[in-house]
Amino acid sequence: MKQKIIFFEPEITGGRGHHLDNLIESSIYFKKKKIIWFINNQFKKKKLFIPKFINEYSVIDSYKSKTTIKKIIKFFLEILILFKLFYLFHRNNKLKNYLIALKKNFFTVPEYFFSFYNTYKKIELNSNDFIIVQSCRPKDIELLHFLNIIEHSTPTFILRVLYPPKRKKSKNFYYFAENLKKTKKNFYVFTEVNSINKLIRKNSTILKPKNFSQIYCFFNRKFKKEINIGFLGESRIDKGFNKIPELINKIKKIDNNINFTIQFSKYQYPNTYETKKKILELSNKYSGIKIYNGYLDFKIYRKLLQKINMMPILYDVGQVNAVGSGVFFSCITHEIPMIIPDKSHQLKNYLIPNSYEIASDLDEYVKKIFFIIKNYKKILVNTKKLSKKYKLKINDDPLVKLINSRF
Repeated sequence: MKQKIIFFEPEITGGRGHHLDNLIESSIYFKKKKIIWFINNQFKKKKLFIPKFINEYSVIDSYKSKTTIKKIIKFFLEILILFKLFYLFHRNNKLKNYLIALKKNFFTVPEYFFSFYNTYKKIELNSNDFIIVQSCRPKDIELLHFLNIIEHSTPTFILRVLYPPKRKKSKNFYYFAENLKKTKKNFYVFTEVNSINKLIRKNSTILKPKNFSQIYCFFNRKFKKEINIGFLGESRIDKGFNKIPELINKIKKIDNNINFTIQFSKYQYPNTYETKKKILELSNKYSGIKIYNGYLDFKIYRKLLQKINMMPILYDVGQVNAVGSGVFFSCITHEIPMIIPDKSHQLKNYLIPNSYEIASDLDEYVKKIFFIIKNYKKILVNTKKLSKKYKLKINDDPLVKLINSRF
């Protein structure tokens, strides 16, 4: 029987940000195994690219209790689930385990546990399989903690922690993660960036996370004389969206033949409304400015990355050092020369000399853009080396090696 990997991603309800893309890319990488998605029952996949080999299960209940009536309904539904589980585990001689799990979970059942557990039993998971929480939140690990007390033999649990966890209230990331670490041998915590890794180690003497490398698809770039500068991602100020109009103006005044590909978020951020207007005005004033509205599907996004051959990363330094950037890794894997903000130490850890440039203000970004244009062939050689290095890094990644060790 094929080894199974459950990619557990409760928050995704459609195409938004990099979460769905990362889920698809990870699934493609491990497609020799049986790939299963545990996703939200509100997930809308119409017009989205989803690989055919993936088995999807909508196990996450998206019941939202905004009004008083809905809150009352939700309360009674939770009581009903409590007794349903009582009957289920009594019938299966697991009542004692259920009561222990309730006690350790402060006499509450984790959100969406009932539908999760029914599917878990249906697909017959065992200790040779994996459950990977793609973007771990406290309620996700709460559910796995509950499951582990009830079941005698559970799959390997892998947490990918993308956001800084907090010690907040009784039921928090550290409470559940430390309990699992003490009681479960095949339990692993991974972080994406050093800042979150250090935070977890600072707040816990038990947890010793390792960093993982995001899995991406790769593209072999051919040299072209035409320059297409890209700005993809959310239209947010901390991602430098407000700097785009001035940068376009400065570049177009020097060389009107340079093209631009720009993505606008579907969500309208109030503080970037004027920026969008300015970009639209520039697209009427100058030729070669293409604008894409809303989420870019997996295939469309990659086609744009293949057309773009330079990317200025205009993010605030604090943003890239604390969280990182999916666009940054897309540039590495698609062999796109970058200009990164000065003092962005987090990004430099992944780069090699002469594969990128650094800028501290817009005038310097302009200067570096024309430097890359002039030396593009030479810089492309180094971006290819960087891409190859990152591919080897993925293959040698501790999370990837952990899964492949049982193949």
